[in-house]
Amino acid sequence: MATLVIVLRTISLLAFAAPMMLAVSGRRGESTARSHQSVGDRAPVVANFAAVAAYLPSLLVFSSSPAGSTALLLASSGLLLAVVGVAVALRSRIELGRAWSLLPRADEAMGLVTTGPYRLVRHPMYLGFALLVTGQALAFGSWPALVIVVSGIVPTFAWRARAEEELLSRTFGERWAAYRQRTRMIVPHLL
Repeated sequence: MATLVIVLRTISLLAFAAPMMLAVSGRRGESTARSHQSVGDRAPVVANFAAVAAYLPSLLVFSSSPAGSTALLLASSGLLLAVVGVAVALRSRIELGRAWSLLPRADEAMGLVTTGPYRLVRHPMYLGFALLVTGQALAFGSWPALVIVVSGIVPTFAWRARAEEELLSRTFGERWAAYRQRTRMIVPHLL
């Protein structure tokens, strides 16, 4: 049973690489000239990376013992949550296409994406990543990692989303206001 828990945890960690690889591969061949685009604040992005940098070591250092039925239940449910999170993040990234950027940016020429997962929430990538890191914390049985998710990663996603929304509001005006009125920020029907 301990081996199965370790395999599930390993798959959970590998799931983290999928959205990162798509993000890197999606940037190839794009022009770096962005003088006509609005670029947002970098502080929320830096804070987000800092929270993840604290999260990953806590995930590995403070993981529970891989033996027992509780560890198997946590590893299985955590892996499922992580995979759902990856699917949401990947689908969102694909829907954004050329409009995706690591740093917040908005450009009238690329348009306002309101299709796919963006029909339900304004920031589905953050929902996907939040599900992913929560699932990993559960899979590893790491309560310190779960605390970092709740107190560090999720708040930086919310900060980042608000910074992006200010930029999108300036760029898209009334179209953004109408879209914002009919969708939630991160969690469908709730938040």
